[in-house]
Amino acid sequence: MAVATGTTIVERQPLCTEGRLLHRHGGLVREQDHTIRMHKGRYRCPHCETMLSACTPEPPYALPLWHQDVTHYLGLVGTHGLPEEDRPRHCPRCRQCVRTPHRHSHFERLVFTRSHHVKISIFRFRCPDCRYVHSVIPAFLEPYQPIALDLQEELVDAVQQGKTVEEVAETSESLPGGGLDERTLSRLVQAWDERLTQLEPGLWIWLLAWTPHLIFSRAPSLWTVLRNAWQAVRERMPAFRDIPFLHGLNRLCFSMTVTGHG
Repeated sequence: MAVATGTTIVERQPLCTEGRLLHRHGGLVREQDHTIRMHKGRYRCPHCETMLSACTPEPPYALPLWHQDVTHYLGLVGTHGLPEEDRPRHCPRCRQCVRTPHRHSHFERLVFTRSHHVKISIFRFRCPDCRYVHSVIPAFLEPYQPIALDLQEELVDAVQQGKTVEEVAETSESLPGGGLDERTLSRLVQAWDERLTQLEPGLWIWLLAWTPHLIFSRAPSLWTVLRNAWQAVRERMPAFRDIPFLHGLNRLCFSMTVTGHG
């Protein structure tokens, strides 16, 4: 669970049902100014082996503007590096805050969106004490996935609304980066189906905590139910109005006690 303190997000370990501190058993952790890439998994109690499956009713924390989309990222980060105020303030591994991580290197990352097919620079930072190196990945992307979350949402939603994978693949040929093949689309849809199934309990806790009086209509798939629920929250909560479903889910995953990564 992430707790905001000023401009820094501090990781706070959750408790199991017996009140013991849980250990991270893998997962992906994104804080405000950096990302820790780990193995898949959940929080695990070292004593009773409890795995949590719920999240706290905290809102997705505010992120710098360059986390929103590739246009803002290119304009505010570009090839010059992260703004000074958004650079990591502590090491994600050893947690020391005395000596801030320094810029270590960068690598190029290809990004596909509805209107862009560009390379962006992903910047890496090294801790001066433990020498751990981590990458700062913007929230509109996932690790190892070149397709931006907004475009993923559009493609997956088209399949969930009744179009065949073949039809969506044919439509995607008009994208700036070229079309996606049927196998890639099938894997994308399957990955989000599995991820939503894992995150469903925590998502309902979060959604109902913020909009307890909303009535959600039935839908043919879990994707449609949760996407409609997110849309209802966006209409009720101004803070979420400009955050699409998968982009918002990506933020929420890092403030949940279960962290999913497809």
